[in-house]
Amino acid sequence: MQTSTLGAVSLLRRRSIRMALPLTMLLLVVAAAPVIAGSYDAEIALIRTDIEEKLDLITGQHDLITGQHDSISGFEDDLVALDHQMIDNDLAISTEDTELRVLPVRLELLADRFIQVLASRSEPARLHQTMAIDTYLRNDERMNAVLTQSAQLAADSLDGVRDRMLYESVIDESRRRLDLIDAELRLSADAVRGLRALAEEAEGRRQEAMDALSGTRDAKPPIRVAIVDARTAIDDARTAIDDARTAIAGYEAEILRLELLAVTRRWTGTQGTDVDRPALAIKIDNVTRAHPQSGVNAADVVYEEIVEGGVTRLVALFQSTSADVVGPVRSARTSDPPLLTGFDHPLLAYSGANRGTKNELAASTMVDVGYDALPDEYWRNRSRRPPHNLYTSTDGLWAHHPGRTAVPPAPFAYRYPEQALHPAAGPATGVSIDFGLTEVDYNWNGTGWARTHGGNPHVDDKGTRVAPANVVVQFVSYGWSKADNRSPEARTTGSGEAWVFTAGQVVVGEWSRPDASLPATFSADGEEIRLSPGTTWVALARKKTATWRN
Repeated sequence: MQTSTLGAVSLLRRRSIRMALPLTMLLLVVAAAPVIAGSYDAEIALIRTDIEEKLDLITGQHDLITGQHDSISGFEDDLVALDHQMIDNDLAISTEDTELRVLPVRLELLADRFIQVLASRSEPARLHQTMAIDTYLRNDERMNAVLTQSAQLAADSLDGVRDRMLYESVIDESRRRLDLIDAELRLSADAVRGLRALAEEAEGRRQEAMDALSGTRDAKPPIRVAIVDARTAIDDARTAIDDARTAIAGYEAEILRLELLAVTRRWTGTQGTDVDRPALAIKIDNVTRAHPQSGVNAADVVYEEIVEGGVTRLVALFQSTSADVVGPVRSARTSDPPLLTGFDHPLLAYSGANRGTKNELAASTMVDVGYDALPDEYWRNRSRRPPHNLYTSTDGLWAHHPGRTAVPPAPFAYRYPEQALHPAAGPATGVSIDFGLTEVDYNWNGTGWARTHGGNPHVDDKGTRVAPANVVVQFVSYGWSKADNRSPEARTTGSGEAWVFTAGQVVVGEWSRPDASLPATFSADGEEIRLSPGTTWVALARKKTATWRN
């Protein structure tokens, strides 16, 4: 056995608040769900707007991916073009390398020729002199004519003339030969300069080809970086698409939840449409002599409150379902108006009350459909002893207020199908509550919390065990009623600790009701506690009067 404290929250196993449904299943269910105009239309419209935005984002990301693929294709074409350009540059370099290897050989050959010509320049005078002398000795006609003309000169002068003419002939021939050699030397020099110019041009072209090759190589890394960036952008776009699809799946799950809620009874969370009528509260006797009771298993919510002597009385609230027989009906207490005010002018069925309580009821927002107001809607079971034999019917009481068509706010929030329990939920097998003279126990049986009253299984008049889907222990303080100082009065506004038992788990949290015109809210760690669809029994217990089992 464990005694409750809020610190027990830290001992509870944490769970996820929502279980994701497969996207395809969600789409099928949403498509199959009927479109119902209701209080969730605005929320669904906002969610659908978010879905459209995500779909637009996905379209934009697909366009981005296509653009990046086009960019990558262009970059790859650029790389191919650069490869071709590099081949051309290599060919140009090879050509110039060949030219630069040939030109030195040509220069070397030309240098050899130049040296030969230069060396021949030292021979002209000697060669010419030899030729002149030879011609003279062979009686050259020209020379003989010159000598004949000079025969008249004096014998001493003749030898001088001949010597001078021979000298001039040698000089002339030498000059002629030298002019030819100099001309050939000039041609050789021009050829050398031409070859050197060709070599410089070839070297320049080679350098240009080398620079172009280097530039082509330098152009490749930025293109490769651009390709990597484009592929990264594609990966980011695909991630954004996946995130958007995940978000859409969540949105569709939320739409499904709201659409299911639109066809879910607000007061029990079970499937079906709400009935447009007010809440009906019926006070039911709960002493042992009043058992078995009628209609308690049909009520949406049943509150158990302490009355005189430590016994309890039930406040059975009907809204989504009806019961042909409900009872035994007993008297009201001053705990009832503050407890029920938050349910939008509920109908209150009861049998008798002291003057102070009647005044409290008259001053409240509740609508009196009690025995004194509508005696024809009540009857007594003669097989049972009074005062535990007065009964009524829910439909008979509702029939007196056909104009009431608004569905009142529900006491609790319910989980939709497949929604996980509150993260603070932890295992629990049961809970025991000591109200004083009345002791009750709830034990989880796999589908509900089987109730024991005073050590005996609590069953209704049909023999069905009381086993609500949820049990809420709402710890409240009790004061004394102004109408009767012997009667305890539950303080159900304000806040306090609460244990919520649902689906074999317990959530230790708190209840809060600062506004008496609204129902209490139940939360743990700042997050709303949602109950399992079905009926709920609420124990308005004093602090430290309950223990739960795990």
